[in-house]
Amino acid sequence: MTNLWHRFHEWRRRAPDDQSDGLEVVELDEVVVSRPWRARARFTLASLAVAILVLFIFERSVVPVKSGQAGVLFQYFTGTKMEKIYAEGVHIIWPWDRMFIYNTRLETTERQFEFLSREGLSLVVHVAIRYRVDVRLLPLLHTQIGPDYLNKIVVPQTQAVLRRAIGLNDAEQVYSSKPSFLEGIADNSLTEAARNYILIDDVMLRSVELPQAIRGAIERKQTLAEDEKSYVSRLEIERKEADRKLIEAKGIQAYQETIRQSLTADLLRWQGIQATRELAASPNAKSIVIGAGKDGLPLILGGDR
Repeated sequence: MTNLWHRFHEWRRRAPDDQSDGLEVVELDEVVVSRPWRARARFTLASLAVAILVLFIFERSVVPVKSGQAGVLFQYFTGTKMEKIYAEGVHIIWPWDRMFIYNTRLETTERQFEFLSREGLSLVVHVAIRYRVDVRLLPLLHTQIGPDYLNKIVVPQTQAVLRRAIGLNDAEQVYSSKPSFLEGIADNSLTEAARNYILIDDVMLRSVELPQAIRGAIERKQTLAEDEKSYVSRLEIERKEADRKLIEAKGIQAYQETIRQSLTADLLRWQGIQATRELAASPNAKSIVIGAGKDGLPLILGGDR
């Protein structure tokens, strides 16, 4: 501004009076007003550039690691920092370094593969793989495999284990998905993946697709096997029922033998006399034939004789 005023007064001193020689006189207000707008524009642009730079540095330097995550730091000048794993929280790094974030929680992915069984039948297998990274070896995983460990390690190794297992078994064994078969797959997958810093928790067969004719034959065979088990169960039940009836008959026989030994002729005669007396006192219509039978008891006939 001082330079501007100096130039203005110098011009006024040298200029002729009252617009002589056709020269235009520039008003002071126009000169003074045009300069501050340019200064303010430069200041605004500079402030905007500084704000963008600050935001860029903040975004690169302040790295949040969320719950269920862990970080590995790559330093621009020295490489991956192998001795430290960055846990949950906010970490400050240099803008030229980079933090790689890994998910440490248990994850599940589903895949579909096609294999050949021992008989040469084509099987389409749908599997679910449950896996997670080994946090203790996270820097090694990052330097040797990288963030795409799912497609580089988990899926290919599980596929190889499944191919070996299915190739050694019949289609029926794979289709029935016996527990021993699944446990073997999970154990082998865990062993293979552990060598590459990945922990496989389980490998689950969602479904097995067979040719229609083969699947129908296997299902019929399984139905017949279940029917056979049902018949065996029925025979066992019948055997137990026969044993029960035999024991019951022996009990009845023993009871009757005991009663027969306790019944004498005098006891029977006395019981007959008591029954005759009670019948005689009954109000129901009856006919009594007095006879001299072996026991000398009367013959009593009711109304339905």
